Amino acid sequence: MDTLIETYHRLLRETIPTYKRSFYEDFRMDSRFVGVIGARGVGKTTFLLHYLREHYEQSAQALYISADNLYFFEHSLLEVVDQFVKEFNGQIICIDEVHKYKNWDQELKNIYDSYPNLNVIFSGSSSIDLIKGKADLSRRAVLKTMYGFSFREFLEIKEDKTYPVLRFADIIANHGKYEQQLLATPKLLGYLKDYWKEGYYPTRFELASYEAYRDTLRNIIDKVIFEDISSFYSLNTGNLDTLKKILYFFATALPGSININKIANSLKKDHTTIADYIQILRDTGLLRFLLLNKQGHALVRNAEKIYLENSNLLYALNDEVGKEPFLGVMRELFVVSSLQNAGYHVFCSNKGDVECDSVTLEIGGKNKTTTQIQGVENSFLVKDDLLDGGAKTIPLYLFGFLY
Repeated sequence: MDTLIETYHRLLRETIPTYKRSFYEDFRMDSRFVGVIGARGVGKTTFLLHYLREHYEQSAQALYISADNLYFFEHSLLEVVDQFVKEFNGQIICIDEVHKYKNWDQELKNIYDSYPNLNVIFSGSSSIDLIKGKADLSRRAVLKTMYGFSFREFLEIKEDKTYPVLRFADIIANHGKYEQQLLATPKLLGYLKDYWKEGYYPTRFELASYEAYRDTLRNIIDKVIFEDISSFYSLNTGNLDTLKKILYFFATALPGSININKIANSLKKDHTTIADYIQILRDTGLLRFLLLNKQGHALVRNAEKIYLENSNLLYALNDEVGKEPFLGVMRELFVVSSLQNAGYHVFCSNKGDVECDSVTLEIGGKNKTTTQIQGVENSFLVKDDLLDGGAKTIPLYLFGFLY
């Protein structure tokens, strides 16, 4: 136990965020069990330590532990919690990387039931299946998802100033007003291109070069596939290699409707297996779906378009095979990810590119025309390489200010 406490205090001293994200400010302990889930690399560990520093300072009644610590080869989570409560009158414990611990769901359930005065924040990969796990935690834990930086957050770090947080309705109704506010930002469109390539994960601001950052992204992908998926889904090496090939397919494919059968045939696998693998890659935060606005069917069977989870991964994987990402994919992914990360339901549109809150959006470059959405009620062009829009034209960068 002393080893865990010593590690916690060292991390508390050394892991100090230079930028406080909106997630930090908005987080509420609205249940005594809260799960912070999100893909590898988005900053969950830094958040947990920040929360304890801000709310408990050096209190002996607070503790951070990582479930992948070697300490847990010989001790259980339940043992640590029991000692923490009995010897230190523990009030809150943060359990990081909980999905790395065998029987994590059952022990969390036991902790919840056995220590009614203890608050717990646990974090883990989005691969954690809290609803279908053998110990049903859905009635006990509140889940909060952490994503990578928005374009607004990236810009605030770069410019060291605060920018407006917008709702989708604000952009649709008053985009001209916000364009005028943001025009004073130097090289705004240049920053957007930088964000697409290297602005999503906090680690970029800790590394000296893009090449080093790109290598960390490839490492994240490998760890998700060969560690997280391998252990959680018990897949063999051959199947794990297939998962990586699926990622390369979506990284280098043109935007458009997907065909699971064609992917399955190319990889010499059956349709059901590939559909399951694509769903796993989505659950682990490596892929993102755009669905048709329909009911029923498994999500992957209703997925009209599939993208890499974020544009930084798109760049990293294309760079590995000597290609440049398709600009059309990049633009769509930026709008879709900005809306989805802000909590909006986004669907594939039969007329434009996407539909959100009954608004149809057609996404393209500055020369894009209204041909595709001619006659479509409540529709807008979303244009890249444009600072100032018009009545029916919205600059693409504005979607990076969504919350």
